Amino acid sequence: METDASQNTKQANLIKEPRFDLGTLAQTSLPLEIIYQPFRGTNRTDLANLDGQEITVSFRNEVPNIPSTTYGTFGLYRYPAKFIPQVVAYAIETWGQPGQKMIDPYAGSGTTGLVARLYGLDYELWDLNPLLEVLHSIAVMPPRPVPVKNLVETVMKSTQQWLPQWINLHYWYPEPVLPLLSRVWGFYHNLEDEYTQKLLTVPLLKVTRIFSYNDPQRQKLSRSPKAIQRVDTLLNGDWQHNFAKLLYDEVLIVLQKLNEYQTLKWVNRNVQANIVCGKDSLDLVKHCEPEKNQWNMLITSPPYLQAQEYIRCSKMDLFWLGYTEAQIRDLAKQELPYKHVEPIPILSETYAKYRHLINEPHLRQMYDQYFHSVLGTLTHLSEYITERMCLFVGEATVRGRSIPIDRIIAEHFVSQGWQHEVTLIDKIVARVMFRAKVNPATGIEDRRMPTENLVVLRKKN
Repeated sequence: METDASQNTKQANLIKEPRFDLGTLAQTSLPLEIIYQPFRGTNRTDLANLDGQEITVSFRNEVPNIPSTTYGTFGLYRYPAKFIPQVVAYAIETWGQPGQKMIDPYAGSGTTGLVARLYGLDYELWDLNPLLEVLHSIAVMPPRPVPVKNLVETVMKSTQQWLPQWINLHYWYPEPVLPLLSRVWGFYHNLEDEYTQKLLTVPLLKVTRIFSYNDPQRQKLSRSPKAIQRVDTLLNGDWQHNFAKLLYDEVLIVLQKLNEYQTLKWVNRNVQANIVCGKDSLDLVKHCEPEKNQWNMLITSPPYLQAQEYIRCSKMDLFWLGYTEAQIRDLAKQELPYKHVEPIPILSETYAKYRHLINEPHLRQMYDQYFHSVLGTLTHLSEYITERMCLFVGEATVRGRSIPIDRIIAEHFVSQGWQHEVTLIDKIVARVMFRAKVNPATGIEDRRMPTENLVVLRKKN
């Protein structure tokens, strides 16, 4: 005999949601005869015969010729929610062809481009964060013999002065450290040797952060008692000697990573790369022209649903690289959830279903803003993709409820006339995001995403 609880559950499942919530703006534009019906598979035997199947893979195991996710210049910089290189390599090996051109509109630290370069493919990278151009230019440098000890000694003896235009500088750094930071960054900003300046960039950023009150385990720039204690401990000893030692070690690491990346270069081809940063992807795609802009494949990992403030994560480094308060503020205003986004039709019943379950107006607004922005960008850009889109996303949560972003994306583009070939499900092994047992904003147990999914869509002829 069924309990009241089970009867209520059955009744709840039978409740018919409106096909589209009013917020989707898509009540009349969805081809209703097109239905998204994925089915679960158990193994990967012949991807050519799959049609909307969801299967489990381990991208790290499938691409053994990249030894680890941080091998070479893939591990140059600790960027949040970084795209692992094996995903891009897998997509290129499975669906790519020699001579193709890739685009990544949410390039982050540039992983898609670095992998495409290994296979000899041209690529274009877009990102709002200006760090993209800086990191990319370093990551593709050839290693050179460098007298590292002499270089570090010269940096430490610098008498040139430079500090960022940052009103909160004294809040983030102890007073004894600032004179040294002024000298080493004065040396950096007055360097005429471009190679040496690039070589010093990431080491100086890393060591400068170590001597700051920022807590690296938190999602955004954040001062914490733990970080203050760390800096106080550093200052108890011969901290200037330690600063020089850390800088020396980090320069050696960069040289090692440059060498590792060059050993992975399997195709010797003069690759054409175009890096566009400091501008929002949704604005960039609106200026594309069919006669000038065509890409065979789009490979990207869009921002997380509730972790979109990458400028705030990076602003300490941007200040030291010479960006001003006004410039950083302008970039931050273009990020989700702060920028204004024009609504678009979201052609997904799953989108409408989960939107209906969100009661708080501010969370519903965040939900809408995210999909209007991400799917708006990808929908516009899909007009310029000739073959495939590979989208790596995870099931972020809203008030403890997982949102199947991969299915929303697949439904939307199936309704646009694309074929959903496969969704590949990969377990998350490590993450560079903040760690907490309980979400401090809600008090709800903080359940991190267990998997991320690669949605593969093919353009129909």
